[in-house]
Amino acid sequence: MQQPSPPPPLIALLGAPHTGVAALAQALYQQITPGSVHITLHHPHLASPLPAQHTGADAVALTLLMGLDQPCPAEERAAQEALDTQLRAALAAAAVPYRVVYGAGEQRIRNALIAIQKIAPQAYSTSARAEWDTENAPRTTRLRAWNCEKCSDPTCEHRLFTALVEQRDTPSAPDVTPDRA
Repeated sequence: MQQPSPPPPLIALLGAPHTGVAALAQALYQQITPGSVHITLHHPHLASPLPAQHTGADAVALTLLMGLDQPCPAEERAAQEALDTQLRAALAAAAVPYRVVYGAGEQRIRNALIAIQKIAPQAYSTSARAEWDTENAPRTTRLRAWNCEKCSDPTCEHRLFTALVEQRDTPSAPDVTPDRA
């Protein structure tokens, strides 16, 4: 007798207003294999005030939080940042691990797909996987778009420090060409 197949992994997409969370969900559904993952725009672990035992059916395999790098009207920026802070605090209080997704357009979709690939490699076809594969792609250093003194992420600090040391230690091309004899 065959056991029923496990439900597809549940992916929670969260984000403050003007972060493109709904657009990303729609774009992901166009890229992934139907039925391979389930995407929700809320997090069931954050819905109830009391900690509860979550069954396999509502266990979130991956939580993606939208970064604040998308355009936002100036008059709504403070509210956006406040809601983002509340989301991060709620995730931390519930001990929910999450990844922050940055980038515009195709880059944001690519970054989300890379995170999804880690938990559901069957989520998109081989041709799409090749298109989004970044394992062998050269990496460029990207500094954060906001003040680092407001961030206490040790991984980010280590990545920034390592990148700066690598830039300092990389020999530059000589400014003078050797004489030809």
